[in-house]
Amino acid sequence: MDLLALGRLGKPHGVDGRLRLVPFSGETEHLLRLTEATLRGDGRELSVRIESVTPHGGSSRGGGALVKIAGYDSPERAATLSGMELWAPRDMAAPLDDGQYYYADLVGCSLVADGAELASVVAVCDAGGGDLLEVRKPDGSSAFVPFRKEFVGEVDVAAKRVELVAPWILE
Repeated sequence: MDLLALGRLGKPHGVDGRLRLVPFSGETEHLLRLTEATLRGDGRELSVRIESVTPHGGSSRGGGALVKIAGYDSPERAATLSGMELWAPRDMAAPLDDGQYYYADLVGCSLVADGAELASVVAVCDAGGGDLLEVRKPDGSSAFVPFRKEFVGEVDVAAKRVELVAPWILE
């Protein structure tokens, strides 16, 4: 099954075990339909049933949500899930507009410049000051490319191709 990370669980909210959920897309409407998910983090992976998801801290197009997971009925028990990522099938993710893609779709893309394949994308990392593409070069070494317009040009996930406009960054 093709799963995507949809958000990260935060601290418990209230006394019944609900947790704050920060969606990676910035939207919550698509999360309201969730009934099952996989939680990943701290070396753990759990399949869970979702009892409810409600918008919290803004409209359904912003803010976050509160999620109630079956079997986690107290703040103390729910806190054991804080920090885990919530993964669900791709069809439960936020809908994409034309020209948009999920970062997960970049993994496996070729990094090309002037028609030559220079590396392949193995991960997308949040570096605090911006996202980085972690790439593997043909010699097996790794490098990081800032995912900014000064370094990355056209992205074509259908062709599994990312244009590198500053190939010197891999030297």
